[in-house]
Amino acid sequence: MTARVAALGVAAIAIALVLAQDLYPATPLYHTWQYALALTLALAVLGAYANGARRGDDGVRGRRLLPAMAGAATVAVAGLASGLLGPDTTVIAGTPGTVAPIPALGAAAFFSAADADAIARGAGTVTLRRRNAAEIALQPAARRLLGESLVYLELRPAAYVDVSDARGAHLTVTQPTNASFLSPVLLFGARQRIGALEVPLDTFATPARHLTVRALYFTPQALAQFNRAGAPADQGRPALVLSAADDRGNPKGLTLAPSGAEVAVGGLRVHVTLGTYPVLAIAAAPPAWVLIAGIALFLAGLAWSALPH
Repeated sequence: MTARVAALGVAAIAIALVLAQDLYPATPLYHTWQYALALTLALAVLGAYANGARRGDDGVRGRRLLPAMAGAATVAVAGLASGLLGPDTTVIAGTPGTVAPIPALGAAAFFSAADADAIARGAGTVTLRRRNAAEIALQPAARRLLGESLVYLELRPAAYVDVSDARGAHLTVTQPTNASFLSPVLLFGARQRIGALEVPLDTFATPARHLTVRALYFTPQALAQFNRAGAPADQGRPALVLSAADDRGNPKGLTLAPSGAEVAVGGLRVHVTLGTYPVLAIAAAPPAWVLIAGIALFLAGLAWSALPH
C-alpha cells in the first residue's frame, strides 16, 4: 500500500513537471540537469513499482495499475527527451509590419502593423503562415503546439515616437542602428545599467536636424528608484529619459518624457506613447499526442485499479 501511494504520487509529479513545459514555457529549468535528474528518478521509482506489481507484490490492484505506470512513464520520457534534446527557447523580434522567416518551423511570421494606440493597448499580434496549412494568429495569451515546438508571444516594452521641430513641422524619424530603419516604433533591443538598475535602451535620429536621441525606458517602479538620485518627480506612468546629441556627440539636451506627453529636447518636440509589442518565442515541448496518450493511459489504469475485484 505504501509503495503504491508513493508510486502514484511520483507519477503525478512527473506528469506535472512535463505539463509545465506547455503551461510555463519561459522557465529555463527544462534544459537543466536538475530537471533531467528529477524525471530520471521518477522513471526509476515507476519502474521499480511496476516490476514488483508485475510479480504480484501489490496484489490484483497493483497489476491493474501497470497501465497507469506505463502512461506516466511515457509522459516522463517525452518530457526528458524534450528537455535534453530540444533546443533552448528562441525569441524572434520583428518590426511592426514586417515578415520574419522561420526555417525550423517551415513558416513565416507576420508581425502586425502598430500605431500609437496599438502600442498603448498592447494589441500587437503575430500570424504564422505555412505552405498548405491554415494560418495561425497568435494573441498575447495564446500558445500553440506545432509538432515538437511550442509557439507563444511575450510582450516587451515598446514606444511610438512622433517628432516635430519647434514650429510644429513633422520630422522623419530613423533608427540607424536597427533593421527597422524608418519605423517610429522603438523596441528596446539593448539594455543599459544605471547604478543598480538595468533598463531597456534604444535610439532614434532626426536626419534633418542632425540629432541622435537615446531613449531609456523606465517603468514607474524603476523611475521611482531612479528619482532617489535626483531625477524629476514620478508621475506614476512609464516614461523615457531622452538625451539628444549632435553628429559629433555633443550633448544637446536631457529630459523626462512620460507616456502620452510632449516634451522639448535639443530643439525637438517629442511625443511618446509607451506600451508593449510582442516578440515570438519558440520553445521545445513534448508532442501533444504523446502527452494525451500517456495521460489517458494513466487515468485509465487508475480507474481500472479502483474497480472491485
